[in-house]
Amino acid sequence: MGRQIILNTSLYFSPTGTTRRIVKSVSAGLAMRPREFDLTLPSVRDKGLSLERDEVLSLAFPVYHGRLPILVKDFLLKLPNGKRPVVAMVVYGNRAYGDSLLELFDLCRAKGYEVVAAAAFVGEHSYSHVMGKGRPDPADEERARCFGLAARQTLLGDAYLTDKALLAKAKRPYRPYPQRLEFCPTTSRRCANCLTCVKLCPVGAFINGDPKNIDLERCILCAACVKFCPERAKSIGDDDFCDDMAALAAANLDRKEPQIFLP
Repeated sequence: MGRQIILNTSLYFSPTGTTRRIVKSVSAGLAMRPREFDLTLPSVRDKGLSLERDEVLSLAFPVYHGRLPILVKDFLLKLPNGKRPVVAMVVYGNRAYGDSLLELFDLCRAKGYEVVAAAAFVGEHSYSHVMGKGRPDPADEERARCFGLAARQTLLGDAYLTDKALLAKAKRPYRPYPQRLEFCPTTSRRCANCLTCVKLCPVGAFINGDPKNIDLERCILCAACVKFCPERAKSIGDDDFCDDMAALAAANLDRKEPQIFLP
């Protein structure tokens, strides 16, 4: 007998909006009653979450340094344990998703959840307008919808994903997180003090609400403040960083396609 699932609860972290777009398309393919939690802002994460019976969790998160964002891990570890189906997704900037999808799989299994489908999708890189430019595009969104449809079919059965296919792309122990950021977004004289960046920051990194003063210990370099500044007053890094990013972009111009993992 297959699983009787009627509710799709989407949990995602999406500072620049790319992961959110993938989630919307996957949810369309799953075609279940939707429940959605955008975990980007602290006000939502601080509330916690109670899970319901007869639901599938759709988990989708961006990749930072080949890993899941630490704050996402902290939130997931607080979720109730128990047998529950999960559709697991990561979104990366057309370079590599590293150990992130395996890490998400392991977190789910540690909670007692069953991963019924997993995927790595491509979005525009947070630090570059060249790597993954304009993605997810309509082709990506269609692939995401089809992935949701395939996950729905898997949910109707009793199969679930193992780590075998994921281990072909990643490894344990996972790659280490950077110990400390050496740079953060900087602000030019064009800043109009509109506070858009302060309101959108997912970790409250602006000291005393000052858009020109960022706490390097808090900043996760998600680039939301850079992407959404209406005055284009923010940028990341110094000349050396920009040179490194240009070289990285030049080496990753070929279009990478979503990777899908099904039982």
